[in-house]
Amino acid sequence: MNLTFNQAIVFLPLATAIITFILTSLFTMYKDKRTNNFTKRMFFEYAEFELKYPFDETNLRHGEGKVLLGENGKKLHRHTQLHGKSVFTFFVLKNVTSNDAINVHIKFSFSDRGGKKGAIPKQLITEYFSLPVWRNTDTLYIPVTIYNNSSSNFSTNEELVISYNTTTFEKFKYLYVRQADGTYKEQLKKRYFGFLWITKLNYERADFFTFANVRKADKKLEQ
Repeated sequence: MNLTFNQAIVFLPLATAIITFILTSLFTMYKDKRTNNFTKRMFFEYAEFELKYPFDETNLRHGEGKVLLGENGKKLHRHTQLHGKSVFTFFVLKNVTSNDAINVHIKFSFSDRGGKKGAIPKQLITEYFSLPVWRNTDTLYIPVTIYNNSSSNFSTNEELVISYNTTTFEKFKYLYVRQADGTYKEQLKKRYFGFLWITKLNYERADFFTFANVRKADKKLEQ
């Protein structure tokens, strides 16, 4: 189509305005979506504690939530049904944001090597858990005392992988893996295009325990 000079004077500013409007709208939508994604992301912290199980109000200072029982955990649970309360070590996961996560999958491996570098574990336990929703108010407890291991309540954490969606449907994966020298490689990854995992954060490598929680309770400091 050939435009006359007078038609071009009318058409070109109109086309420029439409294109500018479309690009501005797309940029605004992208910016709003990006901001919304940031505000809906979740982060969590973890630690291990020796706790009496089954729980009651006296040992829920780490929060109410869910006890995740794999095959090892079910054996420990049956043990308490037969013999009463026992002290087990629990891996405790807490969501430190006000955001929920959806479609959560957890892979957790631990062994009886006792933290010794180079030791070969006699038992390596890997358990899998799935949660449709991980609410921000729920603390997750995973028993990591190995059933029938009379030498210790403690085990050595070998691998943790947590994959989840945010409520804006971003897909993340947090993981750590124990290295041969006893330290842990920790990463946070995000999925792009439905298949490509890109590392967003490499955590500092350290031994699993480098701190103790200190809190005030009944006018005494508890660790």
